[in-house]
Parts: sequence; C-alpha cells; structure tokens
Amino acid sequence: MPSIIVLSHEEQQKRLRRTCPEAIPNTLIAGDICFDRMRASRPLRPTYRRILGLRPAQRLIVITSTWGPHSLLATAPDLPRRLACALPADEFRIMLAPHPNIRAQHSRWQFAQYLADATRAGVHIPEDVDDWRAGLVACDLVVGDHSSVAFYGAALGRPLLLATTPSQTVDPDSPIAHMLSAGNRLDPNGDLEEQIRRACADNSFERFAGIVDQTTSVPDQSPALLRAAMYHTLGLPEPVEAATATMLPAAAPLSSTGAAHIVAVTPHGDRKAAIVRYPAERLNTGLPSTAGTHLAVDLRQPDLALTGLADLLIGTLGPDAREWIEGTLSEIPGCLVAAVPIAPGRWLIGDRRMLFEATGTDQACCRFASIVTHNSDCDNETLTGTWRIDCADRTYTVTVTRTR
Repeated sequence: MPSIIVLSHEEQQKRLRRTCPEAIPNTLIAGDICFDRMRASRPLRPTYRRILGLRPAQRLIVITSTWGPHSLLATAPDLPRRLACALPADEFRIMLAPHPNIRAQHSRWQFAQYLADATRAGVHIPEDVDDWRAGLVACDLVVGDHSSVAFYGAALGRPLLLATTPSQTVDPDSPIAHMLSAGNRLDPNGDLEEQIRRACADNSFERFAGIVDQTTSVPDQSPALLRAAMYHTLGLPEPVEAATATMLPAAAPLSSTGAAHIVAVTPHGDRKAAIVRYPAERLNTGLPSTAGTHLAVDLRQPDLALTGLADLLIGTLGPDAREWIEGTLSEIPGCLVAAVPIAPGRWLIGDRRMLFEATGTDQACCRFASIVTHNSDCDNETLTGTWRIDCADRTYTVTVTRTR
C-alpha cells in the first residue's frame, strides 16, 4: 500500500472507498497542481496568444486525443486535417495535443508521417508535449474525446465539442463520464465549419456546472498541500516560504498556415474585394469546392503536383523578377499568373499580357496577386489604382501600377 494516495477531489475518495476501503487512511485530497497552474496563468491569455502568433480576432482550436483504440485519433485519424481544410486559414488556427503515449508507441517519426497531411493543411503539432497547457489557456474551442485535456478545457470555461464519446471506457460515476454525457457532439458528416463557428460562439457553460467543479476540492491549494505532504513523509522541516503555483511557460509559436491555398475572391465595388483562403489540402478531402476559386502555390512548398496545378505561383525575393515571371509562365503553361517580391513591400505580378507593380505590405501584395488571377481576363484600367482588400479580420491597402 502506498504511503500516500493523492486524490484531487472528495468524489474520488468516495469511489475508492467502494472498491478499496482499506486504502482510505492513506489518501490525501491535495487538489490538482496542473489545473492550479492553468488557473493561475489565465491572466496571461493575451500573452500566450501573442507569442503563438495569433491575432486578436483569430480563433485557436485545440484538438486533443488520448491514447488507445477508442481515442479521437484512433477512431477519426483524419479529423485534424478535415477540420483544418473546412475552415478559412486566416480566421482559424489548429493545435493538436496528442497524448505522449501515441508518440511513444509509434515513434516520433512515424507519428509525424501519419499526420503529414494535417501538417500540410496548417495543423500545428507542438514539439514540446506540455505546450497544450498554454494552448488551452489561449484557445477558443476544444475538440476532444474522453481525455483529461478535454476535461481541463471545459473546467477552464472553454467551449467543448466531443468527436467521440466512449463512455464504456470510463467509470460511469466519474466526472469524465458525466462530461461525455453532457457535452455537445461533433457530427463528422455534417457541415464542419458551421459546427465549429456555432461552438465557438457558445457561451453557455451550464451543462458542465457541477461536473467541472469536481476537478479539485481545494482550488489553488495543491502546491502547499503537496509540499507539506512530501516534507512530512521525508521527515524534514518544511520551508517557511509559501508554496504557490507558478505560471505556465509560453508555448512555441504556431507553425505556418501552409504554402498552398484555395482562394476565393469576392469583388465589393470599385477596387474593393474580400478574400477567403482554405488549405490546398482540401482538394484531397472530398469537401465541396467553391465555384470561381483558384489555387495559389508558394514555390517554397515541395509538392510538384500542386505546382503543376497552380493558377497562381508565388516566388521568393531575388534578382531578375521580370525574367522569372516570363520564364515560369512559359515553363508551366497551365499557370495564369506569377508573382514575386522585388523588395520588402514591393511585388511584380504578371500574366502573359500584363505586368503590374504592387506596393503595400508583403501580405497585401500577395493577396492582390489573387485578385489579378481572379481578373486575369480584365484590362489594366480595372486593376490599377489603390485597392482595399478584406481578409478575415484584416484590411489591406495596396497601390498598383502597370509596368507592361
């Protein structure tokens, strides 16, 4: 029998009493130090989001999976990619928080290969297995299974969608079993974008009231209780300084959203347009295509098939930009437009008839290249001038002149 059996809540002691009453004298209700640290770190939410690279209006979704045959990744291994491909890339970012045992079972290399398509779609898979903690504090929605991470997300007040609910795998009297019963389900065959948007806007957490309260019986007291128990067991005097929960370290910045996108351009009057981008990996998912879209491919990505399919090819900063555009369009006859930066904030964008110089931020110029692609049959008067381009929560301004 262990000298101390640490429990986080009184309800665990009651369940233990039913199955192993002789263990009760050795129990200590000491709370949950991991949850205490997340609670203590909530004021750093704007800091965590900023370090992750999120804009204020962007939404971060944490997908969490425990391990075993009933877990999210075991039952729906394609879900991270499908969610990323269903959502506008400039509005939503996705972080995957897998249980460490998944990597341990398959190896880090094999696990990365299993999820290579999700990574291409812009899903961020942290190298540090503990980055999920700051991710939960920073996120706007948790998509999960019967994992403790999903439960922590609900306990922190984050909206929760359950991708799988294997209630047979957990104690029916446990808080996680009650969470599985109360949580909203994600319909994998339904409109994923609509479900995600609805869940992000769900501010009603009453369904979890009384359930997440069972995360800990002694909130914010776990550091002091655990340290006191450890020093007592060791027979040593406890330090006089107070034991407090330390704030979580920031997670590493999110990886890029991918180097190839399906782009939809919607004109809004004179030299105004809105742009929505989806990961190009969407082409491999069976999700419906939107009429009038085009494929924009940054040549820093290695997929030759995508390069051959591209309507818009984006090059890198370097010399002889005009010659690069002409040569690229000559070598890849299916490509409509080629664009390349010639200096920070200055781009050349051309098709086989016209060449434009765009001035603005690099992101603004890149977005304008999609407008040229969308209007490849228009004359120069339609495209020159000062453009206002809306993309997600940002508005870009770019000034365009014709050079050929």
